[in-house]
Amino acid sequence: MNLHIESFEGGFYLASIEDENRTWYLYDEQNHPKKFNCINEIKSFLDNERFEKVWLKQNTPYDEMCGMTPDPEALKMEIEWH
Repeated sequence: MNLHIESFEGGFYLASIEDENRTWYLYDEQNHPKKFNCINEIKSFLDNERFEKVWLKQNTPYDEMCGMTPDPEALKMEIEWH
C-alpha cells in the first residue's frame, strides 16, 4: 500500500491511498476530499497506517500557463515516513 500526497497552491494537501487494485482519496464527514494544512496533519490522521512508499507531488499550473505541456512526474518525489 502506498500513500500519495498532493500539494496545491493555497497551502493545502490532499492524500490518496493506493493498493494493488485501486486508488482512493481520503474523505471528510461530508464526503468531500479531506483537505490537510500540513504533512504532519496527514501523519496524525493516518497514525496507525503503514505504507511501503510515500510520494509527495507538487501540483502547479505554471507549465500550462506558459504554453508548455505539463510533465506529471516532474514534481513527484518519494519522502521519508516514520
